[in-house]
Amino acid sequence: MLQKKTLQQREKELQSWLATPAGREELQDLASKYAAMSGKLRPAGKSAITYILVYEREHGLIAVDRTDHPANMSGSPALSR
Repeated sequence: MLQKKTLQQREKELQSWLATPAGREELQDLASKYAAMSGKLRPAGKSAITYILVYEREHGLIAVDRTDHPANMSGSPALSR
């Protein structure tokens, strides 16, 4: 069984797709596929990468790394209270 990628791994992978026209088309296609599957349109101004990452996290396709959570990141508003 394949191990799920972390958020950072998946984000780097998707960003690497931006290097070629075929990769950019693949990003748009994947974002469109996820939008169709979820019934939710991608919000105006949001990148395809952000939309894909949010969809994949919501659907358990990305490994949960507790260090990814905003409350665990330094400089987070939750920590500066």
